[in-house]
Amino acid sequence: MTTEEMGGGLAIETAEAEASAAEDASSRRPGTLRTAIVSFVQDPGQMLAVVLLLALIARAIWLWLPAHSLIFDEAYYVNAARVIIGIHPPAGAAYAQAPLGLDPNTEHPLLGKLAIAASMLVFGDNGIGWRLPSLIAGMVSLVALYGIVRAAGERQWLGVLATFLFAFDNLSLVHGRIATLDILFLAPALVGAWLGLKGHWAWAGVAFGIGTLAKLTAAFSLGGMVLFIGLGAVAGWWNERRIRLRDLAPLVPLLGGFVLAFVGGLWPLDMRFSPYHNPVDHVLHMLQYGAKLQTAGAPSGIESYPWQWLLNQVPITYLRVDVNSMVNGQVVASHPSINFIGALNPVLLAGFVPAALFLAWLAWRRGSRLALWAFCWGAANYLVYYPLALVSHRITYLYYMLPVVPALAVGVALLLQRSRLPRAVTWVYLAAFVVAFVAYFPFRQLP
Repeated sequence: MTTEEMGGGLAIETAEAEASAAEDASSRRPGTLRTAIVSFVQDPGQMLAVVLLLALIARAIWLWLPAHSLIFDEAYYVNAARVIIGIHPPAGAAYAQAPLGLDPNTEHPLLGKLAIAASMLVFGDNGIGWRLPSLIAGMVSLVALYGIVRAAGERQWLGVLATFLFAFDNLSLVHGRIATLDILFLAPALVGAWLGLKGHWAWAGVAFGIGTLAKLTAAFSLGGMVLFIGLGAVAGWWNERRIRLRDLAPLVPLLGGFVLAFVGGLWPLDMRFSPYHNPVDHVLHMLQYGAKLQTAGAPSGIESYPWQWLLNQVPITYLRVDVNSMVNGQVVASHPSINFIGALNPVLLAGFVPAALFLAWLAWRRGSRLALWAFCWGAANYLVYYPLALVSHRITYLYYMLPVVPALAVGVALLLQRSRLPRAVTWVYLAAFVVAFVAYFPFRQLP
């Protein structure tokens, strides 16, 4: 090789090195970084992942705290799970004298308590063991709501917004991290709605049956899907002046799958884990128990009427741990370090009435499947408590609104995106929603 060839090769290598260095420097320029951030934020799939990650962190952080303390109705369900796996609850606690191996909480089906019991066998009799099933169910419910939006034919961004509103509602958050039955039935119920909107009606019925094996009130959500199918058939009659049987056909696999899963699941679970060996007897007992939960007069304590829920009235303190400030041995101030409250995000709840009206309009005038689903789901899970409260004087509580929250989140998301509100209104609303979430977050200081 000649000197000229060597020199030319070195020049080429030097030019390539300089070009590479220039490219690296360009990639580190603020403008390029800004472009990457904008590209990331504009991708709905990536933003959904961010929403789910933040929701998981909010539900998982300090899941084991407060140590050795049960939160709200965990006093019943955790102790029932203890009895099922052969652990005596502490003296004076619920079911402390119950025979081991059988479910003492027979006013509810078994599946939710069995999920808690199985988690305790794996992770121990502690906060993580008690609450992990609810955390998983809470995350499943978020994914299912996004799936519902997409299965109804709506865009990804609408699904991200609805999932965000559902994820950071306080009632959704709290029940997604405590060992109660409500989120354990809501998750499979939402999966059932997702499957139904995709046309898999038999599997949808199975999912609703699984939800009802956790708590009977999942049947209200099933009623929402029946109403969805029925109103769809009414729309066909309105357009053609005749009921098309194919519009009602999904009822057969939906209800068939439900009965198969519920009865086929309740019967063997009862035979193994409860004193009931006949699903009919157990269902009758559960219905009779619920009918006896009546108030003699006006609600008292943590009880409330359904119409009060629209104003977030009578919130329930699930657990409060106070920190006292002392001066010369005297308490001069007290503030909560942990405060679990059973209440909705007030900013989300403020959208209830306008969202309901907008859903009805979208479903009727625009034929929106998602609006029709949200309207039917919300109505079935909320309005049913009016006759229960007014006619049978059934005791009701604010946290019964939890199954309504997914429909409310969808309604508000549609209202923000489809009502032609100024973009500034949407951003102010979302900012207020986040502020309210922080204000209700149960951990008021770092443990």
